[in-house]
Amino acid sequence: MVRMASAAPMGQQLYESELRSAIVREFGDQWQVDDRVVLPLRAAGCRGRRLPLRLVWAAPYPLAAAIGALEYGQADLVHRMDLRAPPSGRREVLTIHDLCPLRFDDEGSLPHWAGRSARAAAAVICPSEFAASEAQDLLGVRRTHVVANGVDFDSAAAAPLTSSELGQLGLGGPLVVHAGGATVRKNLELLATAWPAVLAEHPDACLALCGPPHIRRDELLRGLPSARYLGYRPRQFVASLIRAAAVVAVPSGYEGFGLPALEAMAAGVVVVAAACGALPEVCGDAALLVPPKPAEFAAAIGAAIVGGDAVDSLRAAGRARAGLFSWERAARETVDVYAEALT
Repeated sequence: MVRMASAAPMGQQLYESELRSAIVREFGDQWQVDDRVVLPLRAAGCRGRRLPLRLVWAAPYPLAAAIGALEYGQADLVHRMDLRAPPSGRREVLTIHDLCPLRFDDEGSLPHWAGRSARAAAAVICPSEFAASEAQDLLGVRRTHVVANGVDFDSAAAAPLTSSELGQLGLGGPLVVHAGGATVRKNLELLATAWPAVLAEHPDACLALCGPPHIRRDELLRGLPSARYLGYRPRQFVASLIRAAAVVAVPSGYEGFGLPALEAMAAGVVVVAAACGALPEVCGDAALLVPPKPAEFAAAIGAAIVGGDAVDSLRAAGRARAGLFSWERAARETVDVYAEALT
């Protein structure tokens, strides 16, 4: 398995670690899995094989593939988990989570050979039908396999932060949580614009946001009442924060999957999400899915805060739907793709 290291692990890195662990647990007697981590020469705080990735990304495809072949060794099958990692030059499976760099200017870029390497793969795995359609439309991949992500049920059952712990963070209740990045596709403008309308109806509500530092989040939160940015936090803290929440808000305009929504549903917390990207596919009827409009987003958050029988039913539906997504299932389906790719 070939992956790219990250100083601030997010959903993709969780996929890589959880899927690898599940495959080793379930199929360790059948498959020998070797983990290869590549990262830029100047990356700090990460372990892995350092490569001059900018030069590799600019290199002709045959040279990039030769570098990959040299780095990855003599494997029967290479599972490349990031389009930016050098191609293997041999039989490989490729995971494409999304193609946001091709949709948004602030999401970085892909190597010029990304499309060619995707089309050359023996199999392409995507976490949703939406992501699969992106791979087909933007890269010309002819056939994809949809293997949904799993959810960490141990984290979903984390003890919620206590009232005292929330108070030390400057938070009260009812609590609305956003966990994730702050690039354009995350659409924090929608949440920031909707928030005053939420406070008008629920003046004691608090908004807590956590994720990697980003100037766009800072600008949006400046002067926004009853809103706190908690920084980048460990997964266990985020799980306990979500468990203490009345609502998890997912205003994203583009998601290849939407793991924060699934994690919140597993924890029994109501999700209010924009009906965009893969979020309707992941949430089904177990979340409040609304158009990405401030008034409708605010009204949905308010309805979740008020609660009642309908909201209680939504929490139960969220837990039940989350139960359909496991890393063990993802491992089985991924191994099926491996077997097909080797035939």
